[in-house]
Amino acid sequence: MTKLIKHDISYPEHLLQVKLPVNCTPDDEKYFADTLLGTVRACRVWEPENYFANRELVLWKNGTMMPEAFAHTWIIDKVYGSFKSKLKFRIKNFLRKTKVIEEPVVWCIDQYATGGYYHWIIEILPRLWMVKDYLPEMQFALPDYFLERWPFVQQFLDLLGIKKLLVLDNKHKYLIRHMVMPTRPGDPFYRQHIPLVNGVQWLKQEALKKAHLFLGKRIYISRQKARYRKVVNEEDILPVLHKYGFNVINLEDYNLPDQISLLSKAEIVMSIHGAGLGNMVFMPPGSKLVEIRPAKVYHIYNCFHTLWPHCVCDYYYLLCDYAPKPLEHDGRIDDHSVIIDATKLEKFLAEFAP
Repeated sequence: MTKLIKHDISYPEHLLQVKLPVNCTPDDEKYFADTLLGTVRACRVWEPENYFANRELVLWKNGTMMPEAFAHTWIIDKVYGSFKSKLKFRIKNFLRKTKVIEEPVVWCIDQYATGGYYHWIIEILPRLWMVKDYLPEMQFALPDYFLERWPFVQQFLDLLGIKKLLVLDNKHKYLIRHMVMPTRPGDPFYRQHIPLVNGVQWLKQEALKKAHLFLGKRIYISRQKARYRKVVNEEDILPVLHKYGFNVINLEDYNLPDQISLLSKAEIVMSIHGAGLGNMVFMPPGSKLVEIRPAKVYHIYNCFHTLWPHCVCDYYYLLCDYAPKPLEHDGRIDDHSVIIDATKLEKFLAEFAP
């Protein structure tokens, strides 16, 4: 089959140095120490041929799974490594009908970066930018439940002009004759700068053609409509936020273009650790992002701090405590809800944003 890629698209492995937050004190350096230096994985665009694919976003050929289809290669052994798991995988996919796909397919999704807003902006968008020139003519592969479960996905695809879809259902396995695959341009902490920044600029440019929403220069993103990781005493801090000119919003109330528009005009954005903070990539030069995070040395909370080198805003933090009791849907420790000391918040804002 004729090769579709006409020029080399690749970015090398390198080290990324991350600065301490603007307001970091010596006592707090321990919260960020584990992620100040990391390796950004290499990425490239290549053209796998004659691979099977399924709704679970696994790609395989001759009984061997493609490592590049997974966020991390160790997932293959962890999820599919046992005899029982291998047997279950083979039987399930043997029973599925085969659908042969002759038209070229763009493959940009893996099992880790699925329906989460953060993952689409930070992980899938850079991959799409790497194959931007090929998208109008090619199908974009995604599972059938994505569009129903996560409405922003359709808005995301519409903004980027992606109209041809290969929708993967549970009844078939798909023999894809030819695909164009950009491999992952980084991981949750260390990312390739060029694909991410250019992908963000691409999406932002398209969004601002459709939306001009402005809700003030100071925005507090609430998670009260989320299933987990909430501020359980948010009513206590609302008077403080209003005193310092913050508009309290729920991002769920706005479509994707409006979200990008209002964040692109904000001078200060504050929220607890959550996907909404991924919008820091759309904030303007000289703006400030404040992440409210539990006072726990746990590297998983550093994903927005390590996103900072790819942004033009400045990163600040405010420490808080876990809620005395996890809420019903608070699962992993990094999903636990928090409480924010209103007095501590007012002191912080009096110095930070008088």
